[in-house]
Amino acid sequence: MTMLAELQDLSRRRHERPLPRVSVVHGPSVPGGVLRVLAALAVGGLVLLTAARTSLLPDLALSAALVLAMWTAVRPGRVPSHLAVVLSAAVLLGAQSAPFDPAVLWLAPLGFLTVRLGWWAEHTSWTGRVEWAALRATAGRDLTICGATVVLGAAAWAAAAASVGVLVVLGGIAVVAIGWAFLPR
Repeated sequence: MTMLAELQDLSRRRHERPLPRVSVVHGPSVPGGVLRVLAALAVGGLVLLTAARTSLLPDLALSAALVLAMWTAVRPGRVPSHLAVVLSAAVLLGAQSAPFDPAVLWLAPLGFLTVRLGWWAEHTSWTGRVEWAALRATAGRDLTICGATVVLGAAAWAAAAASVGVLVVLGGIAVVAIGWAFLPR
């Protein structure tokens, strides 16, 4: 069949069987720009809150937080979010109360929130929208991971009178196992 014949056939079929009418209903939603701003604030806040726990130079911490926050605002995604979490963990190793700083009990959920906001911001444009139903779909899993991590950290902190090195290794393995069990691959 020639190209002209195919176009005529397509036109004829379209008029014979019109496309069905589809109605779409949108629920309450969050603008994509809000998700991007929240992701940038979470990245910067995580780095600043972690740096406040150490004797790191405030100018260096502020610079790192601003660079990561601007990177997240311009090009959101998993990379700046994960980099903020890794940088925060590395900075905590220099804390006065290392190897286990009690701040981990609130920094771990904040790190997880940072990564999740980075994921949502990466998948949403500035003008796009995300329905609350989509955000709620993973809320149970996210709260389970955060809760298990906090409980695990609190148990390690309570047992810190014992050999801390072994507990840190066991806690790290447990957090990886929790993430592996609940996060999609």
